[in-house]
Amino acid sequence: MEQFSKIFEKFVVEKSFLYLVSTPIGNLGDLSLRSIKTLQEVDYILCEDSRVTNKILSKLEIKNKNLISYNDFNSKNKRPVIINNLINKKCNYALVSDAGTPLISDPGFKLVKECLENNIKITHIPGPTSVISGLILSGLPTNEFFFGGFFEKNLNKRKKQLEKYQTIETTSIWFESSNRVITTLSLLLEIFGNRTISICRELTKLNEEIMHGTIKKNLSYLRKKNKLLGEIVLIISGYKKTQLDKKELKDLILKNLDKRTTKDLSSELADKTGLGKNFIYNEILKIKSKKLEG
Repeated sequence: MEQFSKIFEKFVVEKSFLYLVSTPIGNLGDLSLRSIKTLQEVDYILCEDSRVTNKILSKLEIKNKNLISYNDFNSKNKRPVIINNLINKKCNYALVSDAGTPLISDPGFKLVKECLENNIKITHIPGPTSVISGLILSGLPTNEFFFGGFFEKNLNKRKKQLEKYQTIETTSIWFESSNRVITTLSLLLEIFGNRTISICRELTKLNEEIMHGTIKKNLSYLRKKNKLLGEIVLIISGYKKTQLDKKELKDLILKNLDKRTTKDLSSELADKTGLGKNFIYNEILKIKSKKLEG
């Protein structure tokens, strides 16, 4: 412990500096010594929700801090004042999110951009992030990945969002709320096909739960649960180019077109090929339309 104390003492919180400080995503024990010292010594703490940040500070026995609300609604008006204070008043700021690493799906990047444009020093005090925690717990490839952020709340917009990203070949990581995850998984099954996924819930907390398997398997499991709580990190395996080319798919559709309804045929071929049901459904409609025109 003496060695840790010496390291702790050597770290100096400088003036005219913006500190990007990672906070816990659930377990307070994940907060680093550097993070604690920075929060203790900075002049101002920029936070999404002062009530959330105050809870963390209270548990750390850090009192009388100047907390400034900085979020999507007020960041545009707050930035000029912050930049001016950093340059002319020689003060320092810590930027935190409600949980995890700031700038991941929050408005902090614009502040960082303006600091860089004004030659203001910036550093990151590393710590937890649910994006990386979810990825490394998923069992899916980690050499390349795509982070999509939050799924759209509106159902039609979410559907278009999934259609846009359905052919990404790398592992993808998304945020979703527990009350929408079943609807989102149902859409994923239609559009992406029955891919392998990982669902991470309540990461680092006492009720942490990691679910692995296909979309169908996880949908079946979640539908049996009474209530799902907590934020979700959803990790999805990448698109795999099927051995089935367009001509082969067209031949399969034509072979069975008069034997099945469009809905039944798209479901059956989705199971056989691993392609998204929604994609096959649209291909069937195209073929039917051409047949009518011919």
